[in-house]
Amino acid sequence: MLEPFEVAPVLVEKPWGGTRLSEMDKYPGRAYFGESWEIADLAPQVAPQVEDPVSRVIEGRWRGWSLGGVAAKTGEDLMGPVPLTADGRFPLLVKLIDAREHLSVQVHPTEEYTSTHPGTHLKTESWYVVDADPGAKLFLDVDASSPRERVMADLDGVTIIPHLRAVPAQVGAFHHVPSGMIHALGAGVMVAEIQTPSDTTFRLYDWATEYDRDPREMHTTQARETVVLRHPDAFDLAPMKTQARRELARNPYYWIDEHRAQGSSTLSDAAGFRILMCVAGTAQAGPVSMRQGSTVVVPACALDAELTLVGTLLEIGVPV
Repeated sequence: MLEPFEVAPVLVEKPWGGTRLSEMDKYPGRAYFGESWEIADLAPQVAPQVEDPVSRVIEGRWRGWSLGGVAAKTGEDLMGPVPLTADGRFPLLVKLIDAREHLSVQVHPTEEYTSTHPGTHLKTESWYVVDADPGAKLFLDVDASSPRERVMADLDGVTIIPHLRAVPAQVGAFHHVPSGMIHALGAGVMVAEIQTPSDTTFRLYDWATEYDRDPREMHTTQARETVVLRHPDAFDLAPMKTQARRELARNPYYWIDEHRAQGSSTLSDAAGFRILMCVAGTAQAGPVSMRQGSTVVVPACALDAELTLVGTLLEIGVPV
């Protein structure tokens, strides 16, 4: 019988990383990291820039095992009816991202693109704003006033910036970023990112001049082939003001519910494992104590585990 358990995050250095992850004790004594991959089980070729893109169980019988490895041994006890990926890996990538500076303006490949380009991997993602400096922004798609022909002509370099749709970053807001949509996380923002297990990114602009960064490769040609302007599947949700539970996202790859409570709470009755992330306050998931930034795996066989919350929690699953 499996109980809820924690895995060690994969910490990824980025030139734009901030200090919030250090303040959450993700890596005591270190200053700047951009990403904490809370739930990760990627093959090396999917994320070649990360030495070991796999989060592993911290303690107990399965200490040191990857999520895919535990699933292969325990089967439906962990996963329920949710399948592993085609290569036998865990079907989600969940991150905390802390941006001290703007991230690159980028786009991720669609299913249509990946079907004809071996070695690329579809990436759809969603952002929940955990923290934000006053005046911070998110760049989400292009402004409605920008003609499509003009945007496509200006994809190469700094000329794309005036076309971007800038959205104020609000703590507790939610933004869905489907594959093919142009986007960039703005400076001073920390988000929880829930996504498909991929790291394929096509960069359009990297703010190298503005932040005196070393130049990186841009991917304008690839982006042109996969970009979807004013994406019909994108949406934004304002912060929830009351203590309640609400649905944030339902798509073919994952679903997300937000719990805001002061006391006991109940998990969704959907089938399959859960990923729980505490984004504010504290929580208790079975035997595991959580605080802001904590992430816990709840096996399918342990969905009746007691859940208490003083704050806000994200519940994440995969549709069957």
